[in-house]
Amino acid sequence: MGVRHIVPVCAAAALAAVPALAADPVTVILDTAREVCTSYENGQFDAGDAVIEIDLTGDGVPDRVVDESRFGCSSAASMYCGSGGCMLHAVVGEDSWRFQAEGWRVIDWDAQPILLIARDGGWCGGIGAQLCFEAVTWSDGDMLSVMPPPQ
Repeated sequence: MGVRHIVPVCAAAALAAVPALAADPVTVILDTAREVCTSYENGQFDAGDAVIEIDLTGDGVPDRVVDESRFGCSSAASMYCGSGGCMLHAVVGEDSWRFQAEGWRVIDWDAQPILLIARDGGWCGGIGAQLCFEAVTWSDGDMLSVMPPPQ
């Protein structure tokens, strides 16, 4: 299973413990976020419109993105995001990849979808207040980027 681990922030750290062989990554992500929220002063979790169906692979079949910036927890205003952004999950079938993101969008380049992720400058050799971008594409069953994988 392709899970790209990026250093989590805040409650998203709990998501690092998500089982690697979950049948539906989106369900696991939402259930874990709900558990984190409800365990903190009996908070009420709201997934809002965090699950977005979008074609990430270029095959015409919708994949899913889970954008934690759209999560809400009644007992903690910043439960899922920090100064470096929020977790963004790209889900294709049973595989998922995680990115710390300030924002994102999918752009089209000659019919090839590219997941463009806004990152804080620390990811690109700058400082946190700066903004840079990572481009991620689907190729031969994997999400690829020029960034080196975390060790």
